[in-house]
Amino acid sequence: MHHFPSLDSISASVGVPKDILKLLGLLLLSTPLSIPLASFKSRSIHIYSILCSTIFLLGVFHLTSGWIQLVLTSFATWLTLKIRLNSKSLKSNTPWWIFFGLLGHLTINHARRLFWNVSPDTVEITGSQMVLVMKLSTFAWNVYDGQQPSDRLDAYQRSTAIKELPGLLEFFGYCFFFPSLLVGPAIPFSEYSKFAARRDLGLASLPGRGAHAVRKIATGLLFAALVGLYGSQWSYDTILEDDFLAKSWLQRLWHLQVAGFMSRARYYLVWCLAEASLAMSGCGYNSSKGDWSGGRNIEIKEIELAQNYKGVFDNWNMKTNTWLRECVYKRVAVIEGNKPGFKSTMATFGASAAWHGPLPAYFLAFLSGGFLQALGRSIRGTIRPFFLGPSRASKIIYDGLCIIGTQTTLNYLVVPFVLLDIGSTRVVYNRLGWYGHILAGVPMLVLWAGGYERKLRKLHASRSNEKESKASVTSKQTKLTASIQPVIVASGNNKTVITAITNPIDGQKTISMTTLIGENPKSTSKS
Repeated sequence: MHHFPSLDSISASVGVPKDILKLLGLLLLSTPLSIPLASFKSRSIHIYSILCSTIFLLGVFHLTSGWIQLVLTSFATWLTLKIRLNSKSLKSNTPWWIFFGLLGHLTINHARRLFWNVSPDTVEITGSQMVLVMKLSTFAWNVYDGQQPSDRLDAYQRSTAIKELPGLLEFFGYCFFFPSLLVGPAIPFSEYSKFAARRDLGLASLPGRGAHAVRKIATGLLFAALVGLYGSQWSYDTILEDDFLAKSWLQRLWHLQVAGFMSRARYYLVWCLAEASLAMSGCGYNSSKGDWSGGRNIEIKEIELAQNYKGVFDNWNMKTNTWLRECVYKRVAVIEGNKPGFKSTMATFGASAAWHGPLPAYFLAFLSGGFLQALGRSIRGTIRPFFLGPSRASKIIYDGLCIIGTQTTLNYLVVPFVLLDIGSTRVVYNRLGWYGHILAGVPMLVLWAGGYERKLRKLHASRSNEKESKASVTSKQTKLTASIQPVIVASGNNKTVITAITNPIDGQKTISMTTLIGENPKSTSKS
């Protein structure tokens, strides 16, 4: 009798931890499981999603305690908002209290994971909890926005505002929507609600979801093959081995770049599979683009060819960026008088670090990222203008150097984020000659400490004003010489050309008459 190989034997043969195999299997399975959602009515969608998510967490990962925690925190959020709405006492402090409560609970579970020394390869409840924290805190702010006058909200807030609190079934269907349960993306409630109500309104599913899902699965499997074949060979952990010392510095540098890409490829893999599942369900349609990119969490090309850190951060984990922007950055900006400043920026980075976990390595990575993003803005404002001359080649050279600089420092920056250990990070930096600190430190010293940023910005502003002044004079001169279509009067062998010119400066008109007799023109003019 034929026996299927056990999960343990498969894990041992392919060298992938058992829980990671389960996670990848569920992400792949989520796409076919999502197919019937597009034809279900809203009530069936909610029930089906809750059942699938419950099977994932209880039946596959055996996370009974974690599942109970997710249910209780979801219900507590809904009940708090329900009470506040009924008593008409929903103020801006309510979403803040919900936000801090959710983040505090997540931090406790992160700390428990660290205290019990749980392996990063073990799937436990904090992964799904991180997604739920984004959903619930966003939901709280959306309900608050729904009670505010429309003119006090921006366009995005108006589009996601919740006027009436949904029922518990719809709410739990949103919280436990299985295509986004395990690794995200965290979509707003308004998007889920519109998707779930389509069949109730007699609307057919939009076309193209199947083809999009297939493309994303193919992309995800491509990255799975890359990671499976080369991930262990080209990793950050390899740098810590004694054999790595035999490599030259250039070989070490190259290893770090490939290791950085392989590290990102793991995220590309899971987020592509999640996007496929979301699209196949019929959710995630981007009406502004006319495609199924609404569930996209990464833009791979833009990340790999980014010319600065803004390009990286804007296209990496995009739904988390949206959450931080809408639930932290904008809300703190209101406290600052609707002028985002230092508090908004630091609160955003702090919330991101706390959301990932209370590890010094995370804070080091995010703090470094903040400095490098600020440095990128300084370089763009002071160095880039020198390369914007008439020669297109200089701009191409600048762009190429920026791509190389961004990628080489990015792969260096994320060392603590990947290794999650300050001591190991220091060893890696030692073996790479601290090149990232040098590449970033020199321009920081010159531009910031040396005061050259202010001087160069002043120089570029002066040159820009000169160019605008010259352009204005040239424009006036061009207008001065501009005339209406000349009138030609012929008489015998003689021709008279009459031209009217208006001076754009004083508005005075000049009429010019030129008489052509043979080859000797005679001109007269009068104003």
